[in-house]
Amino acid sequence: MTERPSNIKMERGGDCANVANSRARRPDGQSMPLVLVISSYVAASRVGGGIAPYVLGPLKVDPVHVPTTLFGRHPGWGKPGGEAVPADTMQDMLDGIEANGLFAMADAVLTGYFVTPDQVEVAARAIDAVRAARGAGREPLVLVDPVMGDADKGLFVREETARAQADLLVPRASLVGCNHWEFQRLAGRAEKLEDVIELARDSGRNWLVSSIPFRNRVANVLYSDGEAYAVAHDIVEGSVPKGTGDLFHLSIVGHRVNGATLKQGLHRAIWTVETVLGFAKTWKAPELPLAACSLFLADLKESGFVIPIDAD
Repeated sequence: MTERPSNIKMERGGDCANVANSRARRPDGQSMPLVLVISSYVAASRVGGGIAPYVLGPLKVDPVHVPTTLFGRHPGWGKPGGEAVPADTMQDMLDGIEANGLFAMADAVLTGYFVTPDQVEVAARAIDAVRAARGAGREPLVLVDPVMGDADKGLFVREETARAQADLLVPRASLVGCNHWEFQRLAGRAEKLEDVIELARDSGRNWLVSSIPFRNRVANVLYSDGEAYAVAHDIVEGSVPKGTGDLFHLSIVGHRVNGATLKQGLHRAIWTVETVLGFAKTWKAPELPLAACSLFLADLKESGFVIPIDAD
């Protein structure tokens, strides 16, 4: 008979034998943060919400994943197999999670890929319910990644699904994390870095915008609480596995709920992506080699150059 680990302590009494019923403690005595992830699950590809355990686990952050899809592989490989998860099923799952008291424990909510507008409606209600459960003074981080398209393919979700994300999720976000193409769809034309910063200021929202062309590098802009912060990093040459955006946003959320500032989280997320892509290139991996990188993600080292840019 396996003994119950002695380093897992329950905050609540009773007969709970499942750490998901209570806030577990890490070996350093700190409460283990919890993140609600509402995004895709793809069994054989390291993309979407399905990579949350690979990214958040090494950071000692507990992911609770409600899938929007059950696919066999990324559609980029061909017919994915599987299907979208019905919105009613998502709602039933969320009702069970809420009944277990986990909405009040969710330090963050991260939303990603959706297939249908009714799935988006379910996610919007969940965000509201998490905020209500946590109460005043315990505002969760709500990072909305409005997955809609990119510069290469343009819009790759249904038009009505993109509109639902813009109408229902973006206004609920404490931080909108998107690529440059998605930012321009949501906020307006902004070809240059300075244009992105100006539109972000005018929007009244907090933004994290990635993949902005900047000289011979790529720039990211963090606009939060009236302050703009921009950094540039090297372009990764050659073929890149899918899922880097999901990895980037999960990493930021994981570091933020562990006490990092958003600026620190941005730097660490860039280093995380560069570390994983470096191993992917070395090993010629067609997918992000996240399982093999877990020790490196748990003890992240500075990787490459992240250059602050004057955002004034």
